[in-house]
Formats: sequence, C-alpha cells, structure tokens
Amino acid sequence: MPSALRALTRLHHYLYPVVGVCGLSATVLLSRPGAHVATIGPVRFDPFYASLVAFGALLVLSLTDEYDPADYRLDSSDEKE
Repeated sequence: MPSALRALTRLHHYLYPVVGVCGLSATVLLSRPGAHVATIGPVRFDPFYASLVAFGALLVLSLTDEYDPADYRLDSSDEKE
C-alpha cells in the first residue's frame, strides 16, 4: 500500500508541470493576442497575456520545486515496503 501511495503522491506532484505545459501550448495554439480585450474603466486588459503569465509562472514554480516525501507525511521506511 505505501508504494501505491508514493506513486499517487508523485503523480500529484508532477501534475502541475503538465498543466503548465498544456495551458501554455493551448494558449499559444488556440488564441491570438488582441482577439479578446476586456476593458475595466480606463484600463484595457488582454486575457491572452494574463494566461501566458499564469501558466508560465505555474510551469516555472512547479519545475523548481522538489518532490519531498515528508511533505506527504511519508518517511523513508515506506520506500522499502
């Protein structure tokens, strides 16, 4: 059971880079800058760039993070079982 739990925690940890890559690629492939512009008062806002920044930040932050079993309350003795 601990090996299945360890596999699930690894899957959970590595899900965020996949979401970042898929979000970036979908944004670039399916939309164009300037296609949809939102106006909030005097400020014009392009969701294309907000999406690029959000998915890019998710990708960078998730790639710089390390998998640590202690974050999931797994100790090193679970690895051997």
